[in-house]
Order: sequence, then C-alpha cells, then structure tokens
Amino acid sequence: MVKSYFDSAFLQEGYVLNDFSTHKFNENEFLLTTGHGSWATLSKEEYAMLRFHKLGEDPNLFDKLKEKGIILTESNVENVVRDYKERHHFLFYGPTLHIITPTMRCNMHCAYCHSSPEADSAEGNDMDLDTAKAVVDFIFKSPAKNLVIEFQGGECLLNFSAMQFVFDYAEKKAKESGKKLKFSLVTNLTKMDETILKELASRKIMGLSTSLDGPKELHDKNRKYLGGNGSYDDAVYWIKRIKSKWEKNFNLSALGTITRHSLPMGKEIVDEYISLGFDSVWLRPLNNIGFAAKSWKKIGYPSSAYNKFYRETLDYIVKKNSAGTPIKEAMATIFAKKIIQKRDPMMVDIMSPCGAAIGQLLYKFNGDIHSCDEGKIFEEFRLGNVKTSSYADIFNNKTTISLIDVSSKKGFLCNKCAWSPYCGVCPVYIFSAQGTIVSQEANDERCKMMGETIRLVFDKMLHSEEYRKALFNWVERDTVFV
Repeated sequence: MVKSYFDSAFLQEGYVLNDFSTHKFNENEFLLTTGHGSWATLSKEEYAMLRFHKLGEDPNLFDKLKEKGIILTESNVENVVRDYKERHHFLFYGPTLHIITPTMRCNMHCAYCHSSPEADSAEGNDMDLDTAKAVVDFIFKSPAKNLVIEFQGGECLLNFSAMQFVFDYAEKKAKESGKKLKFSLVTNLTKMDETILKELASRKIMGLSTSLDGPKELHDKNRKYLGGNGSYDDAVYWIKRIKSKWEKNFNLSALGTITRHSLPMGKEIVDEYISLGFDSVWLRPLNNIGFAAKSWKKIGYPSSAYNKFYRETLDYIVKKNSAGTPIKEAMATIFAKKIIQKRDPMMVDIMSPCGAAIGQLLYKFNGDIHSCDEGKIFEEFRLGNVKTSSYADIFNNKTTISLIDVSSKKGFLCNKCAWSPYCGVCPVYIFSAQGTIVSQEANDERCKMMGETIRLVFDKMLHSEEYRKALFNWVERDTVFV
C-alpha cells in the first residue's frame, strides 16, 4: 500500500528530492545547495531533468546527485544523515569557548566598540577573585572535553591579577578533570608591558588577538584613547615587539573593522598588514551595536558600499598571493572551509544554530552569564549568574531556547536562500537593529553582506583558477582561531 508521496516516488523512480535551494549564476549554470552543506552545479538541461523527475534518462547525472545527497535513495540516506551530523558536530558536546571579561573598564573609546566599556577610572567594574573562582568552576561543568578560556574586555589587561588567578586555578581544574585547556586573549595591547608579556609567554596561549584597522591615519581615526589621541603607535610597538622576540610563543593575529573611513583604503590596509608580518587580514564589516550604533551616521555605510570594497580588496589580496606574498583574508577562508569541508569550522557568529550558549558563553565581571560576546551589553541576553545558576538553568533558559530556535533558520525568512547552509543568523545583531530577535526584514544589511561574500567565494572558486588556487591554499594552512 502506498502511504505517502515519498513511498510513491521511491516505488516509481527509486528516489525523492532532498530539500535544496538554487542560485542561478547565468542562463546555463545553476548552483544547488543542501542543508547538510553539499552542493553541485547543473546546466539548464540538467536542472530541468531534476525538476521534472527525468533523472532516469541520464544515469551519470543520477549518480552525481545521489553522491551529493541532492536526491535521496534507500542506499544514501544514512550517508546524508551522517554528513548532517558531522556538519553540526558542535551540537553534541556543549560550549567549548568561554569568554571572561575581567573588567568592563577600558583606556580607549573606539568609534565602533560593541562592548560599550566604562572609562578606565570607573569603579565597580572589575572581577574579584571569589567571582573568578566561581566562573572557572562553572566553566568546568561543561561536558565538553576541550575548553578554551578567552579574556576580553573592556581592556582585560587592566585587571591582570584576576587573569593570573584564572590561569592558575583553571590549569589546576584541568589537571583534576582530565579536560584539555587552552587560553586566548583579546587586547588592544596598549596596557602591555614586559612583565605581563613574559608571563603570558609561559601560559598556554593559543591565540593572542589585537585590533589594527590599517595605516596610522586610518587606525587613529577609529581607535582613540579616552583623551582623544590615536593608539596606532603604541599598538604597533607591541606588535613589532611580540613578533621580533616572542613570535614562537604566540599566534599573534590582528582584526580590522571596516568603517566608512576604510572604504577607499583597501590596498593600504592590506599593505599595512603585510608590512607588519601578518599572513592574514580580516576585513570585518561594521556591526550596528554598542558605540557603533551611536556613531553610525559618521562611520556606517550601506551593504552595497561594503560589498564593493570587499570585492576590490579581495582581488588585491589574491593578486598578492599570485605574486608570492602569502596573505589570506579570514572571512573568505572561513566560508571556503564551509564550502569545501564537511565539518563546520565553528565561527560562532555564522553557525546555524549560532554559537550563543551552545558554542560559547560569556561571563561578565560580576559573574553574570550572557549568551555571547555581542550579547553582553544587553540585559535581554543575560542567562543567569555563576553564583546562583546551575548548568541546567542556563540551557533550560527561555532565552537560550529562543536563540537556538531563531538562529536555526527553519521556517525563517532565509530558509530558501542558497547561501543558508554556509551562513548564520545573529539574533543579537537583529535585536540591536530591529528591537526583536525575529527579523522583520527578508534581506537586512548584515544578510546582504554575508550573502554576497558567500556568493563571491563560490563564484570565484568555480570560475577563477587564480582564486581557486588561493582559496584552497588558505584553507589548507588556516590557523584562524574560531
């Protein structure tokens, strides 16, 4: 007895169509993508054969689509399920990234800072040692076997004593529990000194990250001290110092944030990174969160302006690669990894579901637990406190459940987008821009930037030998911390 359409299709044709989305590159090239991350390009004729269930006329096409999981048969369903599980591996072992903000104080006032920190002279914004101990104890309740503790701020070095305590206590807990532990540090470098640097070099620091927006003129426009002076000279001093003496101890990386001032300076930004010995540059678009929301009219831009900047600058980077300079662009590398590899590289901002709570947790100076780095300035994304909440409380929290639901994108406005398997919804960005975590816009500005970047990576990977060589090389040697 035929029980459903699927049973009928299996009986008649031996397959059913998997759920897929389509992007049309041109009149004779269609890209198909699936929820488990597989993809294939078809000609117009092949696409018609798929749509009208005529695959029996072309055994080679049938086998191709079966291998990709674009059609489902009795013999490949288990493989597709396995690939889906592998792609979403992060759902099965608890948060691995734990971000601690030892202080919400900062000695700078960057035009776009999403953390909205307090002045470095402000009182009542530092983590005490009792809270630090409670934070570490809570972190080690995670079922994950591999843990990364990342320090952010504010400027985390303004409360280095709390960091020292966390280093020692967390390493003790790791030995007792058998968990693998690494540390990461995000700092503007301007409060660095030789004593701190030497101690950090003795720790298990897997990533030391700072900010560099480009040449001095550009950097100093965006990243100023509280007194109004630019921070370029001090940041670059420590970048050079670390690279000259401590390069073996740290994986030093820098992050650039693209403001309106950056748009005419793509080549200069890349050249600055090369001149300082970096092999990676991250052309991160501006998020309308924190200070950036207040400064948007001065430093913001439409997605079309960023997309033009990104295309032109990526072209320049690829040309540099072809000329023998080994520098990669981080976002293109991450998307290329998502396209090429079956396992998601776990960039928490563009996972689906997003990494909020399930991939990362953030602990404020007072022990409050928030969903993620970007969510720490919003009370709406507070999930509990390390001194009063159990681990189960955090994951049964209605906010956690809502974030997972919304960022899973099922039934969402982007559900049929061809780029959806490689992209991710950021509920915090949507909340900041629209006042709700459920987007009211089918194609908001962040969506337009992410979608165009993925489209560009696909397009160049398929149609440019120069780009394809560069992108595969970037994926092979990628050491970007995610």
